[in-house]
Amino acid sequence: MKPLVLSSCLLIAGLAGWAQDSSELFDKAPPAIDEALRARVNKFYELFIAGKFKDAYALVADDSQDKFFELSKDQYKSCEIIKVNYSENFTKAAVVTSCKADWRWHGVSTLTTFPLTSNWKVVDGQWFWHWEKPTMVPSPFSPTGFIPVPANSNTDNAGLIPKDIGAVAQGILAKVSVDRAGVQLKSYVTSREVIHLRNDMPGEVSLNLETPNVAGLKVTADKTDLKAHEETNLVFEWRLDDPAIKCLECAKTMNTPLKVLVHVEPTQQVLPISVFFDSVAPKSGASSPATQAPAPPRK
Repeated sequence: MKPLVLSSCLLIAGLAGWAQDSSELFDKAPPAIDEALRARVNKFYELFIAGKFKDAYALVADDSQDKFFELSKDQYKSCEIIKVNYSENFTKAAVVTSCKADWRWHGVSTLTTFPLTSNWKVVDGQWFWHWEKPTMVPSPFSPTGFIPVPANSNTDNAGLIPKDIGAVAQGILAKVSVDRAGVQLKSYVTSREVIHLRNDMPGEVSLNLETPNVAGLKVTADKTDLKAHEETNLVFEWRLDDPAIKCLECAKTMNTPLKVLVHVEPTQQVLPISVFFDSVAPKSGASSPATQAPAPPRK
């Protein structure tokens, strides 16, 4: 089976269904029509969930059956209708479905949620899936998650693979980033620092923290699963009340730099974050710059 993000795009009947007259977007279909369409769409995707692609053939319009056979097929984990756009007096519809499936990227399989847009039309009183050439297709090489299909293209996946994959891949990796690459904690007192990590990928990513086994150091993430354009806090704490500390005075003078690694899936990206320690406590009775008396004005 081909990687999901590439093969599924052939099943996505373009986003042309959204380019309807604006008034149609607000037309509400009669309940009987809407219920009939949703029942057919749900049955269609249930067959894909079960891996019964041949049975789905019965729900395909005659003029699209050859195309349906040509397309790559992927088995989904679950699917849910999230939006329906009707046209041509409720005889055609573009249906957006949210599906979950395994996305394979560099040998790593990750459960991913993604939208599929399929086109449907009424034939002899029944709704059937039918093929329309997509104007946009999903691509892992696009920051938005989609790329346009050239109007003069004879293939449905034209332009999916860029010429300079390496350069584009670097751009993708830059979409998961931290606002700084290091923190400085005070080892002589309990202290805390926060780094912000943001996911600007078009899909969800998961984080796994690899932390040195050092008593007193605690590193946590507010969230480890980030949807597209979500952000989380990475919290770095030096805890002198940690029961695992055997020598408190040793902990207070800790000055050895440490490294925390943030593993990102499915990109297999590793973000290193340096942890530095300030082990020099202020001298007793010395005033900090913030509390020192102001210098007398110059005469």
